[in-house]
Amino acid sequence: MSILGAVVRVRPQHLDAVLPRAAALPGVDVALNPGDGRLVMVLEDAEVEGVVHSAAATLAAIALWPEVLGTSLVYEYSGPDAPPAGSGAVEDYRAWRGSLKEWASNTKSGGS
Repeated sequence: MSILGAVVRVRPQHLDAVLPRAAALPGVDVALNPGDGRLVMVLEDAEVEGVVHSAAATLAAIALWPEVLGTSLVYEYSGPDAPPAGSGAVEDYRAWRGSLKEWASNTKSGGS
């Protein structure tokens, strides 16, 4: 299992084209979009109809989109300690992580 955190940079005028396209990819979550062309994405390995889509391959594909100026990998987790698929354990990182926007507003207001 792999989980990647990446910053994807596009021109602001291309956000309307890139956002729905990215959100439709298996294992991709656009976690933060400040509207200035920087997108924080969390990508995880995903299996769709028996086909495994690796997070790394998905990020590489996004990097090749004509609207994308660049991608920066800022976090990578890969390990055998993840529960096997179908075990009933949390399989989708979105089920346990909080909103980055919520975290950012807590940080600004002095919360933890």
